[in-house]
Amino acid sequence: MHRHTAIAVTLSGLAGAACPDNAGMMTTATTGPTGGPSGDPGGVSATLDTADATTDVTPTTGVGTTMAVTATDPAPTTGTTGTTANSTTDESTSTATTTNPGTTTTTTTGGPVDCSDEPPIPAGPDVVLAPEFAEFYKTYELGQVPGIPTDSRLGGCVISNTDPNVLLVAGDSETATGKVWAIEVVRGNCDHIVNFKGVAQIVAETPYVDANLALVESGLLFYTAWPVNQISQLLPGQMAPGVSTDMAALGVENSVSGLGFVPPGFVDAGGMRTITWPGGKWYHLDRTANGNTFDLTNAQQTTALLFGPGGFAYVPDGSPGFAVDHLIVSEWSAGTVGVYRVDDQGDPLPESRKDFYLDFPSPWGAYFEPLTGDFMFLTWGAGQDRIYIVQGFEPPPPVPQ
Repeated sequence: MHRHTAIAVTLSGLAGAACPDNAGMMTTATTGPTGGPSGDPGGVSATLDTADATTDVTPTTGVGTTMAVTATDPAPTTGTTGTTANSTTDESTSTATTTNPGTTTTTTTGGPVDCSDEPPIPAGPDVVLAPEFAEFYKTYELGQVPGIPTDSRLGGCVISNTDPNVLLVAGDSETATGKVWAIEVVRGNCDHIVNFKGVAQIVAETPYVDANLALVESGLLFYTAWPVNQISQLLPGQMAPGVSTDMAALGVENSVSGLGFVPPGFVDAGGMRTITWPGGKWYHLDRTANGNTFDLTNAQQTTALLFGPGGFAYVPDGSPGFAVDHLIVSEWSAGTVGVYRVDDQGDPLPESRKDFYLDFPSPWGAYFEPLTGDFMFLTWGAGQDRIYIVQGFEPPPPVPQ
């Protein structure tokens, strides 16, 4: 996707908002919804055992990988200096957390707990929240992922469904050497992710992996592949996708970039949706269980979005500033992030679009992590790609079956 060096690929199915020009490369000279410059941006389960204080990361291979990590030293190991501000007034554990904007105090039988779970680096001046959301949300830069080469383009990310302290990240996005990596995350007093720990380990080879990684209840990982226009499925414990579906054969125009599932409460709860880059065409997909994987069929386009969309996610119900259901979309080509009202089918209404970020450097992936609802997304082609995290949202519903 975005600016790969002339990848000659005729397959269909690469997930992520990729934007090829006539030479098969992503283009970056477009304009966004606010008139600014734009460009084009460009699975796997791991288990962490923190019950025993081991002294290093001992990875094995495949989805479902077990990583034994040190439980006694939560010090951050990223290349960025700074300290994590986690202060507690009691050692008690709290079961209720509120994250407006990133700070809250909850009370348990053992006393109050100060939820000052703030990553050490606030977002820089190139990250500008829209005024109507600025009072509710706060953005931090988690930075580059330790262990992933600094010249690797990043795609989507997702928390392992077997361990909430393991983040799966797409690296070498939109290339034949695409991979999924696993990295341990450090959580604060109230479970917000505040840093990385250790170095990332490769858990699967996932060619052309792009903007969205999406798990279902079984641990099966779906990912989009750009620019080959495919959606692939990676089984737990496997080092390579078991199924790759050619989206062109289903009538999806080149190439899929983002994918996701409609949350509970909608007419088509659990239904699969995908979007393309650069065209922004939005499709319904049927998925039917076939053993441990799914057959994907019956692609139906229902709408289209502007501004070169990549990753998308449904805003968790009850999040501040969202009185009705919305979709959030990383708009790589415009350097913005937009939000859209959605109808009862879970489809975005293009005329309802408004800015969530007025400016953001090459946003690509989009994901709400399950414990706190913190929004995580990655840059694609913004120098040395990195991960950002936004505090203030409610937790999302469980993953679908």
